[in-house]
Amino acid sequence: MCVDKTLDQLGSFGDLVKESEEMKLDWQIVLVACLSGRNGIMPTSEEATPSLEMMAQTVEQGGNLSNFLAFDKKGDPIQFG
Repeated sequence: MCVDKTLDQLGSFGDLVKESEEMKLDWQIVLVACLSGRNGIMPTSEEATPSLEMMAQTVEQGGNLSNFLAFDKKGDPIQFG
């Protein structure tokens, strides 16, 4: 599952876990990537979609995940070797 969240939609890590539980989604690791936007304006969902698709494709193909932040369900960071 991929979702894009703006900073004002994100809330806390606990909020993300609760949202996933409400959706009945079981997961072990969450990957996080950030987009900077342009001229102080956040990217739109449409602008974020290609980056989310690239992240999902990287995971599906067993690619290099070092460009993403990764956390377990407790919010502890995970580092890939």
